[in-house]
Amino acid sequence: MNQESIFKGLAAIAVTALVVLIGYSLFRVFYGAPGRQHSGVGASVTLEENIALRATIDTLEAMWNDRQNYVFNVAQDPLHLGRVIKNFEYSKAGKYETEEEDVIRLSATVIDDNPKAIIKYGGKSYVVQVGDTIGENFKVLKIEKMQVILDNRGKRMALVNKPISGFENSPEGSAYSNNSENYIYNY
Repeated sequence: MNQESIFKGLAAIAVTALVVLIGYSLFRVFYGAPGRQHSGVGASVTLEENIALRATIDTLEAMWNDRQNYVFNVAQDPLHLGRVIKNFEYSKAGKYETEEEDVIRLSATVIDDNPKAIIKYGGKSYVVQVGDTIGENFKVLKIEKMQVILDNRGKRMALVNKPISGFENSPEGSAYSNNSENYIYNY
């Protein structure tokens, strides 16, 4: 035997011993550690077995309870506009709401694969599609870009949004009007 083959044999024995030692160490870590009951991969661990997990959950629950029980008081409502805007008052009804209870008007139309319209009637806004009814009298027959055709007990009527001339001076900044005086056409 020569010296080279002895070194190769010793190297092979050393590598084999190292692999066995690493394997045994891993086995001890995963299956043989004292105080650990391990029934295999994917086994559930209870809070009694994992003290660090239990402490983390207890801390999170305590923080959550503190946040839920937090109460604060303010002397005044910070969003009340009466202290910021002179002579400000809250109004129960919106602008012109009480005056328009018997009037029907077109607020907006949305034209896509399924056209919809917003129509104001009886102090309420209705989002309607073709075939829907508004109140007891009006049935939606057709929705177009700037108008809606309704059936009013056998009579057809059109609600129209008309362009405003000189709309840049309009207080609302809109290019279209839905004034109740000039937007209903019966035919």
